[in-house]
Amino acid sequence: MNKIELLELLHQEVVPALGCTEPVAVALSAATATEIIDGAIEKIEVTVNPSIYKNGMAVGIPGFEYVGLSYAAALGALLSNPKDKLQLFNKITDKISKKAIELVEKKLVTINIDRSKETLYIEAFIKTTKGTGRCIIKNSHDNIFLIEKNGVLLSEQKELTILENQLHKKLSDLKIEKIVNLIDSCTEDELLFMYDGVIMNSALVEFGLSEHNKDGIGIAHSLEKLTKNSVLGDTLFGRIMVKVASASESRMSGCPYSAMSSAGSGNHGLTTIIPVVEFAKYVDSEKLKLLKALAIAHTLNVYIKQFSGKLSATCGCGVAAATSASSAMVYLMGGSTEQMGKTIINMIANLTGMICDGGKIGCALKLATASNAAVMSAYLAYSDVVIPSSNGICASTPEDTIKNLGRVSKLGMQITDKVILDIMLEKATSDFL
Repeated sequence: MNKIELLELLHQEVVPALGCTEPVAVALSAATATEIIDGAIEKIEVTVNPSIYKNGMAVGIPGFEYVGLSYAAALGALLSNPKDKLQLFNKITDKISKKAIELVEKKLVTINIDRSKETLYIEAFIKTTKGTGRCIIKNSHDNIFLIEKNGVLLSEQKELTILENQLHKKLSDLKIEKIVNLIDSCTEDELLFMYDGVIMNSALVEFGLSEHNKDGIGIAHSLEKLTKNSVLGDTLFGRIMVKVASASESRMSGCPYSAMSSAGSGNHGLTTIIPVVEFAKYVDSEKLKLLKALAIAHTLNVYIKQFSGKLSATCGCGVAAATSASSAMVYLMGGSTEQMGKTIINMIANLTGMICDGGKIGCALKLATASNAAVMSAYLAYSDVVIPSSNGICASTPEDTIKNLGRVSKLGMQITDKVILDIMLEKATSDFL
């Protein structure tokens, strides 16, 4: 992989998203299916892989009062605006909201789970008074793989998927040192788009901590109070925990602000960006150094996800995004690539067991915990403290440790993921009524 290819991959993987990416992706599939047909909606049928359902079941939708994939599908079908991609919820109106609720209440929306689909998969089938539309999204949240109108294939985006796989394959073959060297060779102009995420995700932090904001259950505000006394205090650890929790809690509650995502996840984007920005302020880093640190964090996040899985039973914010942020913190301190690798080992040794039980308000706690661990691991690695390869799933190199993480996430936790989904399904029936 060369520098141009790496930058191309970053442009693909670091994009704005309004609302949690799972319900957004379901809405995008439905919107694509309805854009090609006219008439009144008679039926909406959506089939998703287990992880899409798990991550969309209990998360808020921006500008809408209810949660769940049934409502996301109905909204997308009514919006019919796929050109807005992962920000399509920005067009929700009171009229559309009312119609979406009616569609669900009339039981015209069905959500099915296809447990045979292990990778990201969304299929929307829409029937109207004038025809049918079908759309399949695969592999990434905005990759529209197939479109059919009245059973006739209109497009099938195989080439895009192959291209993306080629870039990901090239990335996964690299060593951490090579990734850092490629990013170090980038100019400020080439990496300036990284700063869009700083602005976007910082706005989420400010919104979450504002006095008038009543979203969520009070996680961020309660943590903020602890920074004013000796429990947390005005420390780097405390500030990072509060800011990450603030952004995540607001976003998971359905606030009207977009997040800059990373590897297809808004919460990954928050965990990848916010701690690194706050750490850069603490060490008084220059702008170019920050831009490179952010690029390193995003790239390593995508890299780790190649092994742990795009959606898995392990919390990607902990084992991928926060791990990547921790490595970027070592970079900001002037640490070596060897020390950056050591913090990856430390983080995986620490947080691999953190499960993913869907997108929800409670993610704010996990992001705060993972970000706190990122700071701790970074300082330990900078002091050349690293968990030895004789311990658990750790290996002698960060690359092999990441591969071991992948084995645990994809193979070792298959039953865990099934049990998690079963528990969640026992609590939710609205999508199947």
